[in-house]
Amino acid sequence: MADGVQEFSDALAGAIERTAPAVVRVEGRRRAAASGVAWSEDVVVTADHVLEWDEDVTIGLPEGATATATVVGRDPGTDLAALRVTGAKVKAPAWSDLDGLKVGHIVLAVSRPGRTAQARLGIVSALADAWRTPGGGRLDRYVQADLPLHPGFSGSALVDAAGRLRGLNTAGLVRGTATAVPAATVRRVVESLLAHGQVRRGYLGIGMQPVRLPAPFDKQLGQETALLVSSVQPDSAAARGGILLGDVLVSLDGHALTHPAELLPLLDEDRIGAQARARVLRAGELRDVGLVIGARGAERGSR
Repeated sequence: MADGVQEFSDALAGAIERTAPAVVRVEGRRRAAASGVAWSEDVVVTADHVLEWDEDVTIGLPEGATATATVVGRDPGTDLAALRVTGAKVKAPAWSDLDGLKVGHIVLAVSRPGRTAQARLGIVSALADAWRTPGGGRLDRYVQADLPLHPGFSGSALVDAAGRLRGLNTAGLVRGTATAVPAATVRRVVESLLAHGQVRRGYLGIGMQPVRLPAPFDKQLGQETALLVSSVQPDSAAARGGILLGDVLVSLDGHALTHPAELLPLLDEDRIGAQARARVLRAGELRDVGLVIGARGAERGSR
Protein backbone atom coordinates (compact mmCIF):
# COMPACT_ATOMS: atom_id res chain seq x y z
CA MET A 1 0.00 0.00 0.00
CA ALA A 2 2.74 2.44 0.96
CA ASP A 3 4.68 1.59 -2.20
CA GLY A 4 1.61 2.32 -4.34
CA VAL A 5 1.06 5.68 -2.69
CA GLN A 6 4.71 6.57 -3.14
CA GLU A 7 4.59 5.59 -6.82
CA PHE A 8 1.50 7.73 -7.36
CA SER A 9 3.12 10.62 -5.51
CA ASP A 10 6.26 10.28 -7.61
CA ALA A 11 4.15 10.26 -10.78
CA LEU A 12 2.47 13.53 -9.81
CA ALA A 13 5.79 15.11 -8.93
CA GLY A 14 7.16 14.00 -12.29
CA ALA A 15 4.19 15.52 -14.10
CA ILE A 16 4.84 18.84 -12.38
CA GLU A 17 8.56 18.72 -13.15
CA ARG A 18 7.86 18.15 -16.84
CA THR A 19 5.30 20.94 -17.06
CA ALA A 20 6.96 23.61 -14.92
CA PRO A 21 9.59 24.67 -17.54
CA ALA A 22 6.74 25.78 -19.82
CA VAL A 23 4.92 27.82 -17.15
CA VAL A 24 5.88 31.47 -16.66
CA ARG A 25 4.91 34.35 -14.40
CA VAL A 26 2.91 37.12 -16.08
CA GLU A 27 3.00 40.63 -14.59
CA GLY A 28 0.52 42.72 -16.53
CA ARG A 29 -1.62 44.27 -13.81
CA ARG A 30 -1.23 46.25 -10.63
CA ARG A 31 -2.40 43.40 -8.43
CA ALA A 32 -0.83 39.97 -7.96
CA ALA A 33 0.94 38.32 -10.86
CA ALA A 34 -0.75 35.64 -12.95
CA SER A 35 0.63 32.69 -14.87
CA GLY A 36 1.08 31.82 -18.53
CA VAL A 37 2.03 28.80 -20.62
CA ALA A 38 4.43 28.79 -23.54
CA TRP A 39 2.83 28.29 -26.94
CA SER A 40 6.00 28.58 -29.01
CA GLU A 41 9.53 29.74 -28.28
CA ASP A 42 8.45 33.40 -28.38
CA VAL A 43 4.70 33.25 -27.63
CA VAL A 44 2.98 32.81 -24.27
CA VAL A 45 -0.75 32.31 -23.78
CA THR A 46 -2.43 33.60 -20.64
CA ALA A 47 -5.83 34.71 -19.35
CA ASP A 48 -7.05 37.94 -20.90
CA HIS A 49 -8.56 39.34 -17.70
CA VAL A 50 -5.19 39.43 -15.91
CA LEU A 51 -3.76 42.02 -18.34
CA GLU A 52 -4.35 45.70 -17.62
CA TRP A 53 -1.93 46.97 -20.28
CA ASP A 54 -0.72 45.73 -23.67
CA GLU A 55 2.98 46.62 -23.64
CA ASP A 56 5.89 46.12 -21.27
CA VAL A 57 4.34 43.03 -19.72
CA THR A 58 6.95 41.32 -17.55
CA ILE A 59 7.46 37.59 -18.00
CA GLY A 60 9.14 35.65 -15.19
CA LEU A 61 11.06 32.76 -16.69
CA PRO A 62 11.54 29.37 -15.01
CA GLU A 63 15.26 29.91 -14.45
CA GLY A 64 14.59 33.17 -12.59
CA ALA A 65 15.34 35.72 -15.30
CA THR A 66 12.73 38.11 -16.67
CA ALA A 67 11.79 39.26 -20.16
CA THR A 68 9.33 41.72 -21.63
CA ALA A 69 6.33 40.89 -23.77
CA THR A 70 3.65 42.65 -25.81
CA VAL A 71 0.05 41.61 -26.26
CA VAL A 72 -0.41 40.30 -29.80
CA GLY A 73 -4.14 39.78 -29.46
CA ARG A 74 -6.98 39.29 -26.99
CA ASP A 75 -10.19 37.33 -26.97
CA PRO A 76 -12.33 38.29 -23.96
CA GLY A 77 -14.97 35.79 -25.03
CA THR A 78 -12.69 32.86 -24.19
CA ASP A 79 -10.55 34.83 -21.71
CA LEU A 80 -7.39 34.19 -23.71
CA ALA A 81 -4.54 36.50 -24.73
CA ALA A 82 -1.36 35.86 -26.72
CA LEU A 83 1.89 37.56 -25.71
CA ARG A 84 5.00 37.99 -27.88
CA VAL A 85 8.14 37.60 -25.75
CA THR A 86 11.27 39.60 -26.66
CA GLY A 87 14.83 38.98 -25.56
CA ALA A 88 14.30 35.40 -24.39
CA LYS A 89 12.96 32.04 -25.49
CA VAL A 90 10.39 29.95 -23.68
CA LYS A 91 10.02 26.18 -23.79
CA ALA A 92 6.81 25.18 -25.56
CA PRO A 93 5.14 21.97 -24.34
CA ALA A 94 2.94 19.53 -26.22
CA TRP A 95 -0.76 20.33 -25.75
CA SER A 96 -3.15 17.38 -25.55
CA ASP A 97 -6.86 17.27 -26.37
CA LEU A 98 -9.42 16.05 -23.84
CA ASP A 99 -9.71 12.51 -25.21
CA GLY A 100 -10.12 10.09 -22.30
CA LEU A 101 -10.57 12.76 -19.63
CA LYS A 102 -13.48 11.95 -17.30
CA VAL A 103 -15.27 13.43 -14.32
CA GLY A 104 -13.38 12.25 -11.24
CA HIS A 105 -9.95 12.16 -12.88
CA ILE A 106 -7.19 13.77 -10.86
CA VAL A 107 -5.79 16.99 -12.33
CA LEU A 108 -3.19 19.57 -11.34
CA ALA A 109 -2.97 23.33 -11.73
CA VAL A 110 0.68 24.20 -12.33
CA SER A 111 1.24 27.92 -11.87
CA ARG A 112 4.07 30.38 -11.33
CA PRO A 113 2.80 33.26 -9.15
CA GLY A 114 6.36 33.95 -7.97
CA ARG A 115 9.79 32.76 -8.96
CA THR A 116 9.10 29.07 -8.41
CA ALA A 117 6.40 26.84 -9.81
CA GLN A 118 3.50 25.82 -7.59
CA ALA A 119 0.90 23.09 -7.94
CA ARG A 120 -2.59 22.40 -6.63
CA LEU A 121 -4.39 19.05 -6.75
CA GLY A 122 -8.05 18.45 -7.55
CA ILE A 123 -10.42 16.42 -9.68
CA VAL A 124 -12.46 17.10 -12.79
CA SER A 125 -15.83 18.00 -11.29
CA ALA A 126 -17.76 18.69 -14.50
CA LEU A 127 -17.19 17.86 -18.15
CA ALA A 128 -19.67 18.69 -20.89
CA ASP A 129 -19.97 19.41 -24.58
CA ALA A 130 -19.26 22.71 -26.34
CA TRP A 131 -20.09 25.73 -24.22
CA ARG A 132 -20.92 29.35 -25.02
CA THR A 133 -19.32 31.60 -22.40
CA PRO A 134 -21.07 34.63 -20.89
CA GLY A 135 -18.79 36.80 -23.05
CA GLY A 136 -19.89 35.09 -26.26
CA GLY A 137 -16.85 32.89 -26.87
CA ARG A 138 -17.16 29.21 -27.78
CA LEU A 139 -15.24 26.55 -25.88
CA ASP A 140 -14.94 23.17 -27.57
CA ARG A 141 -15.73 21.50 -24.23
CA TYR A 142 -16.77 22.71 -20.80
CA VAL A 143 -14.24 21.65 -18.15
CA GLN A 144 -14.61 22.48 -14.47
CA ALA A 145 -12.27 21.30 -11.70
CA ASP A 146 -12.42 21.63 -7.93
CA LEU A 147 -9.00 23.23 -7.89
CA PRO A 148 -8.48 25.98 -5.28
CA LEU A 149 -8.30 29.49 -6.71
CA HIS A 150 -4.87 30.51 -5.43
CA PRO A 151 -2.78 33.57 -6.42
CA GLY A 152 -1.48 33.09 -9.95
CA PHE A 153 -4.16 30.51 -10.79
CA SER A 154 -5.45 32.20 -13.94
CA GLY A 155 -3.21 31.33 -16.86
CA SER A 156 -1.90 28.19 -15.16
CA ALA A 157 -1.62 24.81 -16.86
CA LEU A 158 -4.27 22.11 -16.40
CA VAL A 159 -2.31 18.87 -16.24
CA ASP A 160 -3.62 15.34 -15.79
CA ALA A 161 -2.03 12.66 -13.62
CA ALA A 162 -0.05 11.36 -16.60
CA GLY A 163 1.53 14.78 -17.12
CA ARG A 164 -0.42 15.74 -20.23
CA LEU A 165 -1.22 19.43 -20.67
CA ARG A 166 -4.99 19.51 -21.22
CA GLY A 167 -5.79 23.22 -21.12
CA LEU A 168 -5.37 26.64 -19.57
CA ASN A 169 -6.99 27.40 -16.21
CA THR A 170 -8.87 30.61 -15.51
CA ALA A 171 -11.09 32.10 -12.85
CA GLY A 172 -12.32 34.74 -15.28
CA LEU A 173 -15.07 32.92 -17.17
CA VAL A 174 -17.36 31.98 -14.28
CA ARG A 175 -16.92 33.98 -11.09
CA GLY A 176 -15.50 31.91 -8.24
CA THR A 177 -15.15 28.79 -10.40
CA ALA A 178 -12.06 27.04 -11.71
CA THR A 179 -12.72 26.45 -15.38
CA ALA A 180 -10.27 25.39 -18.06
CA VAL A 181 -10.04 26.41 -21.69
CA PRO A 182 -9.41 23.11 -23.54
CA ALA A 183 -6.28 22.71 -25.64
CA ALA A 184 -8.37 22.57 -28.84
CA THR A 185 -9.90 25.96 -28.06
CA VAL A 186 -6.52 27.44 -27.07
CA ARG A 187 -5.12 26.22 -30.38
CA ARG A 188 -7.93 27.72 -32.44
CA VAL A 189 -7.97 31.05 -30.62
CA VAL A 190 -4.21 31.58 -30.44
CA GLU A 191 -3.78 30.80 -34.14
CA SER A 192 -6.44 33.41 -34.92
CA LEU A 193 -4.85 35.96 -32.58
CA LEU A 194 -1.43 35.48 -34.16
CA ALA A 195 -2.87 35.77 -37.67
CA HIS A 196 -5.39 38.58 -37.16
CA GLY A 197 -4.82 40.08 -33.71
CA GLN A 198 -8.36 39.09 -32.79
CA VAL A 199 -10.92 36.32 -33.14
CA ARG A 200 -13.27 37.14 -35.97
CA ARG A 201 -16.94 36.65 -35.24
CA GLY A 202 -20.02 37.32 -37.26
CA TYR A 203 -22.14 40.33 -36.34
CA LEU A 204 -25.25 42.14 -37.44
CA GLY A 205 -24.56 45.52 -35.87
CA ILE A 206 -27.64 45.94 -33.71
CA GLY A 207 -28.43 46.64 -30.09
CA MET A 208 -31.43 44.76 -28.74
CA GLN A 209 -33.49 43.88 -25.73
CA PRO A 210 -36.20 41.28 -25.09
CA VAL A 211 -39.83 42.40 -25.41
CA ARG A 212 -43.14 40.59 -25.16
CA LEU A 213 -44.78 39.87 -28.51
CA PRO A 214 -48.30 41.27 -28.92
CA ALA A 215 -51.27 39.06 -29.70
CA PRO A 216 -51.86 37.31 -32.01
CA PHE A 217 -48.19 37.01 -32.99
CA ASP A 218 -47.21 35.20 -29.78
CA LYS A 219 -49.62 32.37 -30.64
CA GLN A 220 -48.82 32.45 -34.34
CA LEU A 221 -45.06 32.22 -33.81
CA GLY A 222 -45.16 29.98 -30.74
CA GLN A 223 -42.98 32.32 -28.67
CA GLU A 224 -43.87 34.91 -26.07
CA THR A 225 -40.87 37.20 -26.50
CA ALA A 226 -38.57 38.48 -29.26
CA LEU A 227 -35.81 41.11 -29.60
CA LEU A 228 -36.56 44.81 -29.98
CA VAL A 229 -33.91 46.51 -32.13
CA SER A 230 -32.81 49.49 -30.02
CA SER A 231 -29.91 50.63 -32.24
CA VAL A 232 -28.53 49.98 -35.71
CA GLN A 233 -24.90 50.72 -36.45
CA PRO A 234 -24.31 52.71 -39.67
CA ASP A 235 -23.02 50.65 -42.59
CA SER A 236 -23.45 47.41 -40.63
CA ALA A 237 -24.85 44.14 -41.95
CA ALA A 238 -28.21 45.01 -40.42
CA ALA A 239 -28.24 48.52 -41.88
CA ARG A 240 -27.31 47.29 -45.35
CA GLY A 241 -29.98 44.60 -45.16
CA GLY A 242 -32.70 47.06 -44.18
CA ILE A 243 -33.18 46.37 -40.46
CA LEU A 244 -34.77 49.46 -38.88
CA LEU A 245 -34.73 50.94 -35.41
CA GLY A 246 -37.87 49.67 -33.67
CA ASP A 247 -38.09 46.40 -35.59
CA VAL A 248 -38.75 43.34 -33.47
CA LEU A 249 -36.43 40.51 -34.50
CA VAL A 250 -38.26 37.22 -34.01
CA SER A 251 -35.97 34.73 -35.76
CA LEU A 252 -32.79 34.30 -37.81
CA ASP A 253 -32.70 31.53 -40.40
CA GLY A 254 -35.68 29.93 -38.72
CA HIS A 255 -34.15 29.96 -35.22
CA ALA A 256 -36.48 31.68 -32.76
CA LEU A 257 -34.91 34.54 -30.80
CA THR A 258 -36.28 35.25 -27.34
CA HIS A 259 -33.06 36.45 -25.64
CA PRO A 260 -29.91 38.19 -26.98
CA ALA A 261 -27.76 35.21 -25.96
CA GLU A 262 -29.61 33.03 -28.47
CA LEU A 263 -28.21 35.10 -31.33
CA LEU A 264 -24.54 34.45 -30.49
CA PRO A 265 -24.41 30.79 -31.65
CA LEU A 266 -25.81 31.89 -35.01
CA LEU A 267 -22.90 34.31 -35.58
CA ASP A 268 -19.86 32.06 -35.42
CA GLU A 269 -16.83 32.76 -37.60
CA ASP A 270 -17.95 30.29 -40.27
CA ARG A 271 -21.10 32.37 -40.85
CA ILE A 272 -19.18 35.48 -41.90
CA GLY A 273 -20.21 36.42 -45.43
CA ALA A 274 -23.12 33.98 -45.41
CA GLN A 275 -26.63 34.86 -46.52
CA ALA A 276 -29.18 34.92 -43.70
CA ARG A 277 -32.90 35.53 -43.41
CA ALA A 278 -34.17 37.63 -40.55
CA ARG A 279 -37.88 37.67 -39.70
CA VAL A 280 -39.01 40.93 -38.13
CA LEU A 281 -42.25 42.36 -36.85
CA ARG A 282 -42.64 45.84 -38.30
CA ALA A 283 -45.71 48.08 -38.16
CA GLY A 284 -47.91 45.14 -37.24
CA GLU A 285 -46.67 42.89 -40.06
CA LEU A 286 -44.18 40.02 -40.23
CA ARG A 287 -41.51 40.59 -42.87
CA ASP A 288 -38.49 38.66 -44.07
CA VAL A 289 -35.28 40.64 -44.46
CA GLY A 290 -32.25 39.29 -46.33
CA LEU A 291 -28.84 39.89 -44.72
CA VAL A 292 -25.20 39.11 -45.34
CA ILE A 293 -23.58 38.44 -41.97
CA GLY A 294 -20.69 40.82 -41.31
CA ALA A 295 -17.46 40.37 -39.39
CA ARG A 296 -15.98 42.08 -36.40
CA GLY A 297 -13.48 41.30 -33.67
CA ALA A 298 -14.22 40.22 -30.12
CA GLU A 299 -15.86 43.48 -29.09
CA ARG A 300 -18.62 43.84 -26.58
CA GLY A 301 -21.90 45.63 -27.05
CA SER A 302 -24.01 45.18 -30.14
CA ARG A 303 -24.27 41.85 -31.96
